[in-house]
Amino acid sequence: MAKVITQIYGCEKIKDAQIAAALGVDHIGCGYGEIPHLPNQKNCAQAKEFFDALPDNVVKVGLTIATDVDEIINDLSLYEPDVFHLSGDIRDISPEGVQRIRDHFPNLKIMQAIPVFAGVPVEEQWPEILELVRAYESTTDFFLIDTKDPQSTIGIGATGATHEREIDRRIIESTNVKCIIAGGLDASNVAEAIHQTNPYGVDSCTRTTYPKFLQEITGRVKDPVKIWEFVEAARNA
Repeated sequence: MAKVITQIYGCEKIKDAQIAAALGVDHIGCGYGEIPHLPNQKNCAQAKEFFDALPDNVVKVGLTIATDVDEIINDLSLYEPDVFHLSGDIRDISPEGVQRIRDHFPNLKIMQAIPVFAGVPVEEQWPEILELVRAYESTTDFFLIDTKDPQSTIGIGATGATHEREIDRRIIESTNVKCIIAGGLDASNVAEAIHQTNPYGVDSCTRTTYPKFLQEITGRVKDPVKIWEFVEAARNA
């Protein structure tokens, strides 16, 4: 099996991101944009400072849940990361809209979030998911397959909830786009998820983060032990 890359979100502080990089994380991401959409979102200048502090070998992934293409283009004109992760409601940006972004920034790689619902039978959601894959695969470099909260109207992912890995496997087998799987992954389940799906990469946010009370005590967000264990479990799967 080829090396499975690891991706970590939630490093709000530069020091957290630098530790993640030192622990061998391949992709490090953060949300940014000039119009606030997310808690603790960075503006474009802050995102540049954050990513400039990381080693060259780390892939810098910016995330947005914005769905206005002009807004996204403006943000990218102020700071362009290696990869830009579109994590808003997928149907609010058409494939043509994504192509507009690509046309403006030809060197930028696009990561498109694909929503998967927890607690919904695979066969019930598969036709719509396959439709999304087919619609967006020509405009994206990566699919980020993540758990969507059916009650949430804010983006895709960061729920800490898992979903049926059978859906991940089907997506991966149906497309040539590189797929990164997410949704409640940590050191305890990432190896099994890799064996079940054979992904390009694995992503963790919620489950490699300190509980709130430890964030307050330490002044840090990410748990380096959990990140290290996640990376090692993925490497050794």
